Order: sequence, then C-alpha cells, then structure tokens
Amino acid sequence: MKLNSPRFLISLLYVLLVAIPVFAQQNFGSINGTVTDSSSAMVPDAKVQARNVGTNLEQTATTQKDGSYSIADLPVGTYAVTITKDGFKAEEFTEILVRGGTTTTVNARLEPGHVTSTVTVTGTPLLNETDTTIGYTLDSEFIQKVPLGTGSFTQLAILSPGVSADMLGGSGANAGLGNQSIWANGQRDTSNSFEFNGVNANNIFSGKSSSQVAANRFVLSTGENFLPSNGGGGDIQTNMSVYNAIGQGLPSAPPETLEELRVNTAMYDASQGANSGAHIAQLTKSGTNDYHGQVYEYFQSDKMNAAPFFRNNDPAIIQLGQQRPALHYNRFGGTLGGPIIRDKMFFFASYQGTRVTDATYGSSLVGVPPDLTDERSPQGIANTINTDFNSNTNCANPAQPCFPASQVDPVALALLQAKTPQGTYLIPSASSKFNLSSGHDAVVQGPPGTFTADQINSKGPSRCQVFLSTHSGDQ
Repeated sequence: MKLNSPRFLISLLYVLLVAIPVFAQQNFGSINGTVTDSSSAMVPDAKVQARNVGTNLEQTATTQKDGSYSIADLPVGTYAVTITKDGFKAEEFTEILVRGGTTTTVNARLEPGHVTSTVTVTGTPLLNETDTTIGYTLDSEFIQKVPLGTGSFTQLAILSPGVSADMLGGSGANAGLGNQSIWANGQRDTSNSFEFNGVNANNIFSGKSSSQVAANRFVLSTGENFLPSNGGGGDIQTNMSVYNAIGQGLPSAPPETLEELRVNTAMYDASQGANSGAHIAQLTKSGTNDYHGQVYEYFQSDKMNAAPFFRNNDPAIIQLGQQRPALHYNRFGGTLGGPIIRDKMFFFASYQGTRVTDATYGSSLVGVPPDLTDERSPQGIANTINTDFNSNTNCANPAQPCFPASQVDPVALALLQAKTPQGTYLIPSASSKFNLSSGHDAVVQGPPGTFTADQINSKGPSRCQVFLSTHSGDQ
C-alpha cells in the first residue's frame, strides 16, 4: 500500500484518533432489589454488601423504609451479594452477574435467626425486572464457544430476535476484518449504533458495519466491481471509495478479548443513541486478582476448502483450473491480565495479528489479437498485424500492402514488450484455451491479494485504555 494512497491516509487518521488513551470511559451495571422477611413484610435498614469476586471491590447500601435498595456504578463481573440485619440470618448470593448498562435484580427473603447463621443462594437471576429493553448480553465464555467464520463480533448479533446479517463474503484478503452488514427490525444497515467500552464507535463514513459487499443488490453505483461470469465466479471485488470504506473503520475487538457483547434491538432508553436500529456494545476484559491469559491461532488454507458453487460452475474458471483459488489465512494472538497491586490496581493487554494472501481475484480474462505470441520484436508484431488484420496474406496487392516492421510505433512497442514483476508480459499473449468469440482469449495474472492487520488493546490503572488497530491490503 502506497504511503500517499487514500487507504493509508484513512488508516493513519483512524489510528491517531483511536490510539489516544481514553480515561473514565467504561460500562457499568447496577444491582437493585427488595428485602422482606418470612411474612413478606418489608425490612428497612438492612445492610447490603456487593463484592466483586475477581477484584474484591466492595460497595454497600442500606435498604429504605419500603425495603428497597440500589447499588449503582458497578464494573462488569461476578459479585457476591450479602444481606444482613440484626435478628435475621444473613443471606448470601454467591454468583450474581453484573452486566454493562443493565440492572440485575436481587430480592432477598430473610429468615429470623442469628446473624452468624448464613443462608447461601447459588445461581444468578436472569429476568430483567427493571426496564423493558429487548435484547441480550453474551458473556466471554459463550462468545469463545461460538464458531465465527471470520472472527468478527458482528456474527453474534444475529442471535437477537429481529436481527439478520448479510452472508459471509469469505475469509480471503477481500474480507478485511470480516464484519457483516446488520439489519434490525426492518431498519437499514446504516441505522445501527455501535459502542466500544462506553465510547461511541459508529462508522463516520456511512454508518455501515460490513467490511465488504457480498451481494450484487448492494452494488448500485457505489464503485463496486461485480465480477461477471467470465472469470468472476460471482464474486464482488471491493474497492475503497468513501461510501464503501465501511467496516474497516469500525473498532472490532477480537472475540478472545471480549468480556461481553450486548445487542439491544428495541425499547431501549435514550442513552443508547438516536439510531432506530440495533444498539451493539462491545466491552473488553479487565484484569483481576488472578493472572489469566491465552494464546491462539486460526488457520485456513485452500487445501482444506471445497470449491465454491459459482466458481465450480464458471466455464472460464474451470478452464483456468482455479475453481479453488489459493488461500492462506492466519489469525493469531494472545491475551494477559492480572494484578499490579492486589485488590487495587490491575492490567489487561492483548495483541492480534491477521495475515491473509489469496488468489481469488488474481486472474483477469481479456481479449487480444488471436495470433499475438511471445515474439515481441518489431517484425513479430508486424506479422501479428498482417495475420489478424490484413486480408492480403501474400502482400502482392499494392492497394493493401503488408504492414512493415519499420512502422511499429515505439510507444506501442514499449507497451507490448513491458513485463510485470512476475516476468510475464503486461499485455498477455493469446491462449489456445480460449476463443475470442467468447470475448476473451488471454489471461492477465496478477499478484496475490493481501490483507494485514495488527490490533493492540490494553487496560491499566485509573481506567486508562488504549485500542490500536492498523490494517492494509492490496487487491
């Protein structure tokens, strides 16, 4: 990718904007509920303590006269909630999940007895009793169990009612980060809003989320090239026009770094944006008192692939023997989190690299003179002209003389003799595999398409966060 190209400038601008540390930006959740006794009477002045199991962060509240309580601004995680009151047995809930932007309701029913006696309740309430938002939240364990074709969080959004996504365009260089278009409840794919660790992350170009266009109905006049049946295999070759510089500018955390993914599709409050589609929020992991991490790699190769339907039924591609184009896909990385000072300071860091090369769009079919060969001397070019364009084959007709080698234009000669870095002629010779009557009789073989991405995410003390993503490609 050239340093002065629009794609490089777009990527550089994105890096400068996103790599700035973000302070005091994090999603929080809350816990509320009502405390009653065995006769269902409200219990005021009971002490409610919420302790984060991973970091030992503690917050407390006291029940009101009506027995209600609320603990706000809790970092996402698993909490142990303990409720105590003189004259009653203590009640402890050991596995209460707190999720970003939502309220978990924990109601308690205290039994008469000594405070030293404890009633332990395992499990977490799943019913949202606080608001009417329609959607769901996926935790990190579930996210890592779901097989994702391109490792993009957008493939998880379709699990929410009313949400659909475009078909995956593949995992080659043209797929980029692998993000899909998302439609929620009949709204356009530009009507969704995205959030990354509490920061608005909407695509500044068009609001789209996809990294490529995978269906011809979305091409219109946006600069996309729909490759026809004579060598395209039904694929769409994405360019980098402003309209289609789409999902590459969307912060896309690797699934291994996500603490949770929240998708709300309806009945959400005003805090979740002014768009009419889905509200999709990514929240990355943080450090805890225990060291935790992983290393991973995902590998794909054309050796393990079946031939796509359209390529397998395209006569031109069959003649080229490219029903299953070359593909080498590597996505690798690692995460590490833990304490800096136990119970006080924590860190989390991750890196992911993506390296893709493929030959999906490496060949183009063109038409050249049927008798153009690798003999590119002035006389050889003159012979081709006389054979293909001069009906006077013996050059005996003065009214239609043969074309002499001395009249071959120097510029035309230079073009016909020019070679690519691979050593082949820039203007290819005719091939016996094809017939010009079909519109093409030669193959232009280009270099493999490439895509490279490096993503770094870190969280440190004082909620300082850095997310850096760079990517480049040639198609």
